[in-house]
Amino acid sequence: MKRLMRVVPFLALCGVGCSSPRTDTAPSPAAVQTEVRQALDKFSDLSGRGDVALFMSQFDSVADIMMVGSGKEQVFKGSAAIERWLTPLLPTKHISFQMDRVDISSHGETAWAFVEGTETVRDETGKVLASDPYRFTAVLVKQGDRWVWRLFHGSTPEKT
Repeated sequence: MKRLMRVVPFLALCGVGCSSPRTDTAPSPAAVQTEVRQALDKFSDLSGRGDVALFMSQFDSVADIMMVGSGKEQVFKGSAAIERWLTPLLPTKHISFQMDRVDISSHGETAWAFVEGTETVRDETGKVLASDPYRFTAVLVKQGDRWVWRLFHGSTPEKT
């Protein structure tokens, strides 16, 4: 009986240590590139529609999301602050991005991107109000089957 009492814990320990590992597989780098690029394209599409609530739906629900623009006072933390900034802006200035350069990197369920291209601002009728060089960086996190935004930092490069 004593011998059996020593063998049982050993077998139980072996069973735990020898069980199959989790088989969750990380998405391939190519899949992450594709998914994050789709999130970037969606960002451009939704910022061009003028619907603040729809635009905000692509951001994470955590309290410390940020949106930072070129201007000295354009630093907004949290969805309420971002919405206050966008509410008078997006319905009258539909903004879209032509992305000429897109660099995406990731680690686990976090991705970041550098985008350079052109920002185009249109009025409600579609008339182009401005089109200027623009660049932005983004930090996104994976939630379920989608990438959500934690940080947007955009800027207008100096004219050379």
